[in-house]
Amino acid sequence: MIYGIDAVHGHNNVYGATIFPHNVGLGATRDPDLARRIGAATALEVRATGIPYTFAPCVAVCRDPRWGRCYESYSEDPQIVKAMTEIIVGLQGQPPANSIKGMPFLAGQ
Repeated sequence: MIYGIDAVHGHNNVYGATIFPHNVGLGATRDPDLARRIGAATALEVRATGIPYTFAPCVAVCRDPRWGRCYESYSEDPQIVKAMTEIIVGLQGQPPANSIKGMPFLAGQ
């Protein structure tokens, strides 16, 4: 059985966990390193509760505010969204240099 949790901006279902701003707020920082560090912190808290998978990140490019979840997009600029996907490295770990491009990677697995 695969069990996951919705930890899109922190492990918000756990008392005492760190809650981070929504993606739209993180995108406004234009700081991919911050996104990576947030991903790493979220991964530690999620793994500490025994959950191996999170439904994150949302890498949508919201260009129409009529979509009610625009706050889940880092930006309407695809280049900013692409840069902020550094959060994936934080969530999964840094793939080794010899890993096959396009193959899933999870540090420690």
